[in-house]
Amino acid sequence: MIKNRRLDFEHNEVDVISSLPNEILCRIISFLPFKSAVQTSLLSIRWKNLWKMALLKDGTKEEAVTAVFNFLNDFPQLHQPRNNWGLQYNFDQGSVLFVAIAPAGILHLDFSAGKQESQRQFSLSLGQNQRIYYYYQPSLSTAFNLKALYLVSVSHVSSEMVSCLSSNIPSLESLTIAKCNGLQSIQLGSNSELQKLTVLDCLQLESIRMHFNLQFRLKSFRCRGRVVCFKYYDEDPLYYRYPRANDHSHLELKDAMLDFRQGPGYYGINIPGFESITHSIRWVKTLTLRRWVFEELILPELNLLGEGFCKLTELWWIDNSPERYNSNALISFLKLCPRLTRLYITIDPNSYNMANIKMSSIKVTRPMKLKHLKAVKLEGFANEEEEFDLAKQLKEVLQAEPLIIKWDGTVRSLTKVQNQLKKGTDPYEYIEQRVENLNELCPKHPHMDH
Repeated sequence: MIKNRRLDFEHNEVDVISSLPNEILCRIISFLPFKSAVQTSLLSIRWKNLWKMALLKDGTKEEAVTAVFNFLNDFPQLHQPRNNWGLQYNFDQGSVLFVAIAPAGILHLDFSAGKQESQRQFSLSLGQNQRIYYYYQPSLSTAFNLKALYLVSVSHVSSEMVSCLSSNIPSLESLTIAKCNGLQSIQLGSNSELQKLTVLDCLQLESIRMHFNLQFRLKSFRCRGRVVCFKYYDEDPLYYRYPRANDHSHLELKDAMLDFRQGPGYYGINIPGFESITHSIRWVKTLTLRRWVFEELILPELNLLGEGFCKLTELWWIDNSPERYNSNALISFLKLCPRLTRLYITIDPNSYNMANIKMSSIKVTRPMKLKHLKAVKLEGFANEEEEFDLAKQLKEVLQAEPLIIKWDGTVRSLTKVQNQLKKGTDPYEYIEQRVENLNELCPKHPHMDH
């Protein structure tokens, strides 16, 4: 560990390391965690700018793939990093790629630091065997077991580079794509081992095109932004089809985040193949859902849900409540969730306004009671009166007595008081509870980390 103090090795007669050539010193620095590498500048004047020589690279767009893989191949699986390592690659007069390696085989490729191009539309092809325009394209060492890839602010300028990089990562299990302006479609190839796909804030995205075989592997789909549609293809991506509800094969997701806060996308409210998404989330254990998505896209296809969400245990329900909170949609949805143990409810005033579309009149009439609900966490309500009213309305579908947790950590239970019942007043009141292990009872919903 390098201490935050100046260690002047220039006056130390036994300091053999500082007298080594720059190439060797840069090689030493390249094996340090990024933060520690920067701190070598405190050692002496001799070390002041060496970290920049080691971790800052300049080149062309065509050379970027080679630079990234050479950097990755320095970290074989036998020496997995315990901290983040980084490399900044400058190309094309102002474009910047920041490469970071995190523990457990996680690679970050972030293009947000450089100049931002205009929002020219482009498609991103991943998991394909591609050799685009590179005379020499290295391969990733089999010793480096890369499992997760994060792509941030990819543009049409860097899309081919990213496609080429991804084609050499056959063991990729998790892919996150975030803040890519102009991204119109994502194509996922057949040679991918992808199990988890996350798409965040790509507001021009219209569709995700995936190879038919991938639907048997993908277990987690998380999306935040506008509604997208799925398309499947077999051999040629140009010949695709929309999945149909009566197909024998579907995605069978265990984790789904349908946070379509920006509302309908390119296809409007009539999204081709959305019934397949409805079908694929029947078996989820963890779910995030916007109220308008349930009312406008899922309720009309209620027959596809069969017995409902019979494995769902954690639900994050996000609502837009410009006026007094109306829990009818939530109550209807809860009747489909017999095994729910934790419920998170957030009021988001900036969400897509459902008043812009025609509301569905379909209601869920199943006489189902929730027996396993332990905790209800509330956030964003206008006042305590609305929270209290919601807690009483939840009694309609509850057989259990869950704790009500406010955003500030206050824990209460809704209790019926017999004396008030005799007086003809509201028989319910909040009773504050003391809970020692609140984080165990109701930890943060997994999707709240995005």
